[in-house]
Amino acid sequence: MDAMADDFDELWKKVRAVDEAEFIRILAKILSSKEGRTFIFNLEPLDAALCIEILDHVSPNPSIRHPP
Repeated sequence: MDAMADDFDELWKKVRAVDEAEFIRILAKILSSKEGRTFIFNLEPLDAALCIEILDHVSPNPSIRHPP
């Protein structure tokens, strides 16, 4: 695994232990690069579900939210 992937793994581990605002900041940092976007696209299903759930919860547009 290369250094960038290790960095993304460490950032992703932090996501599980932070509040939603910090989650968004970490996710934005990961998504700011092509490698980060690839990392997110390759998340395990449970991690991807966590990502989607939090993004849905903080979405500023209520019409985008999905029912619980």
